[in-house]
Amino acid sequence: MDISGTTKLLPIIGAPVAGVVSPPGMNDWFRTRGIDCRMLPLDVPAPVLTEFWTLLRASETFLGCSITYPHKQAAFQEADRVTDRAGRIRAVNTLRREGDVLVGDMTDGLALMEALRVSGVPVAGRSAHIMGAGGGAGRAIADALCETGVSDVVLSDTDERRLAETAAILRAHWPKVRIWEEDRAADILIDATPTGKDQTAGPLFPAERIRECMAVCDIAGLQGESKFLRLAAELGKQIVDAAALGRGQISVQTSFVFKDA
Repeated sequence: MDISGTTKLLPIIGAPVAGVVSPPGMNDWFRTRGIDCRMLPLDVPAPVLTEFWTLLRASETFLGCSITYPHKQAAFQEADRVTDRAGRIRAVNTLRREGDVLVGDMTDGLALMEALRVSGVPVAGRSAHIMGAGGGAGRAIADALCETGVSDVVLSDTDERRLAETAAILRAHWPKVRIWEEDRAADILIDATPTGKDQTAGPLFPAERIRECMAVCDIAGLQGESKFLRLAAELGKQIVDAAALGRGQISVQTSFVFKDA
């Protein structure tokens, strides 16, 4: 599809954006549906972020934008309205433009729930353990797990303050879910850290926990490359990798931007 004067834009912004992987999949989604829109990466340093928000509000060319590190908290502050989940997490990774009004959502957790669903991994009534639960993605995943009906969530993070913040948010909003801050067995193991990008890095979960679980997720690693996922595959576990998460992200982000397109 050619770019014309009527082509709409849905950029992904961050600083830096050299490592983003969303544009090819998102542009395939546009092309197969005949939607005259493109996703492109925009490197927007923090000192000029205000100018970008002004452009986003002013130009009819933009449908909205996707937001990656380190602007998710700033996007939350800029949004005129946000979903309940974005309000709980206090971060936004997707903005939809409605005139000059910006509406925000945080879809990182929903994306993983979609990837788990497509992979046939049951969530409701199960237990999950999240490494990196204090980070933005980890917190969003923990919230989405609770919303989807898990019975127990085990939280781990090297930053004790951020871990405590995540635990407090979950306990306040999901009182029926048991929240644990110490290691214990779980049905679903989720590495929500960047560790999976390093093919030489060992699993953050002990081998015993991997043997005990039914499924594993690595939001940064790919099947066949991440040591965590390779070990899980050898043990016959269900696997959700970064590629599956990316497909889930396309599904939930486009649903929000196009209002269930």
